[in-house]
Amino acid sequence: MLTLEPAVTSVKLWVAVLSAVSLLGCDQKKGVARPEGTPTIRQSIEKPVRQASLGVRKLEGRATELRASPDGRVVTVMMDGEKPRLDGVPPTMRLGSLWVVPTGEGSPLKVANGAVNVPGGLLFTSDGKFALILGAYDPSQQSGELLVQDLSDLSKERQRLAPHVTYMKPSADGTRLAYVDDGVLYEGVLPAGPFRQLAGEVSTAEFSPNGKQLYFRRKSAAGGGVYQLELSDEKPTPRRFVDAVGEYVISDDSKWVIAMARTNPRQVGFELFIGDAKTLKPVKVGDDVMRFAISRDSQWVARMQVPTSVSASPTANDLQIGELWLGRVGQAESRKVGQKVREFEFTKDSKKLIFRDNYQVLALMGGKYDEKVGDLATVTLPDGAPKVIQKRSPNYEVSPDGTAIAYTARIETPEYSRHLFLLRDGEAPVKLQEWLYDYVFSPQGDRLYYRANCTREGRSCDLLSQDLSKAGVEKAKKVLGATFNFKLSDDGSHALTSTPHMRDELFDISLTNLVTGESKVLDQYVAQPVHFLSKDGTKVAWIVLEKGTAGVYVGSGLP
Repeated sequence: MLTLEPAVTSVKLWVAVLSAVSLLGCDQKKGVARPEGTPTIRQSIEKPVRQASLGVRKLEGRATELRASPDGRVVTVMMDGEKPRLDGVPPTMRLGSLWVVPTGEGSPLKVANGAVNVPGGLLFTSDGKFALILGAYDPSQQSGELLVQDLSDLSKERQRLAPHVTYMKPSADGTRLAYVDDGVLYEGVLPAGPFRQLAGEVSTAEFSPNGKQLYFRRKSAAGGGVYQLELSDEKPTPRRFVDAVGEYVISDDSKWVIAMARTNPRQVGFELFIGDAKTLKPVKVGDDVMRFAISRDSQWVARMQVPTSVSASPTANDLQIGELWLGRVGQAESRKVGQKVREFEFTKDSKKLIFRDNYQVLALMGGKYDEKVGDLATVTLPDGAPKVIQKRSPNYEVSPDGTAIAYTARIETPEYSRHLFLLRDGEAPVKLQEWLYDYVFSPQGDRLYYRANCTREGRSCDLLSQDLSKAGVEKAKKVLGATFNFKLSDDGSHALTSTPHMRDELFDISLTNLVTGESKVLDQYVAQPVHFLSKDGTKVAWIVLEKGTAGVYVGSGLP
């Protein structure tokens, strides 16, 4: 759930703290001697002792946009990134040269000039074998040259597939690719094809999870419809599902197509249609729908829709909060389970629907901030009644196996507070902590990690670990202090943590072995994000932005 991201607000706070500290006494009072060579407060802040890096610099220079391949075999970075000199582009957009950096043996390779950092500009196949890149990107046309680089052997020449690509999508197994070039949809085998031309006036495309069909959406000017192509056909003929589609998904079992469509331009929301992938006959299951979700077992669909009572003249808030309806996929019948719902989701095991009802925005810290709360509720499938777990809950997290929920509660009396609770199936809720920040379950679902005992408005906290089997009996154990944020390795054995600097937006990063308790500072002056490269957490990649040591670093065989 959590990533190591920079926080601009934290930098402002650090600057304020620095100013206050420097005024407290860079020099001691007159007449009080300071031992020779003892640094002043200002000196100790401005010239910290530089610890040795535990990584090896793989590429030198000022790098940004660090990404890791799914198998951790390579990372990619942008060098010399600059904002395009064009009005109207997103403020965070950057163009630069894209480099592939092996995390083991091998030399870095520049694979594209004019690469872009917008979503969809760089993709990896699921097996990490290929990188799909938009180079020579033109922000005014939102298109670029599609390049394919074989990451298993960087000596292989990259493939140049098309010059004006606006969209690309690999299949789930990473063997095929669909892309849109000048509005024309192409599909073929990676890395070099052949690619066949399938349809025109296309905006986006999506493979079914089983890879047997390709779905695409036409541009709005061409009706905005969703169509299906049978890839086993020698010359696939597009079959239309519905027009004017706003959003659509294919169920995980590839048997169903679900789409929100606006057939009447004066509609408040969308009509929700579900169709069998074989017949592609749409069945309408809801009106004035704003959001929907399908369970992972492809059996259930939930939708949030604007109530009929306000659909004639809705406010902006009415379009964000609505009634929650639940039904079986492929059936028109459904039942209402919530009144004023904004967020909802199915658990990963598809046994529960979780949502927050009676959604409202309340004042926080005397009105300085807003806090979004709701009554946390669950519905046990198939026919359980809605059950409220906690009123005025700001947030929650579900364990990977779906058997436990961690959530916070806004407590008003006798004084304002924030409590963290744990609810396991068949047990009563247990209060774990008062006043805390972010929390996350371990990948195995046996522990809950969270930050508490904080100072500096949450920028320096203890990282605590709670054994779920001992919740309510044994208190959480302290893993590490002075933590700003954290994330866990895939096997849950290691944690990456960061400590922000006072004078810049950089961090010191540490790696903690959660089994042995050993913790090591990996490096300083690090930009976020930082990536695990191995499931066991012993291999990590990061970027250093310190003058003289800037570059891409990889630490291997870490404790």
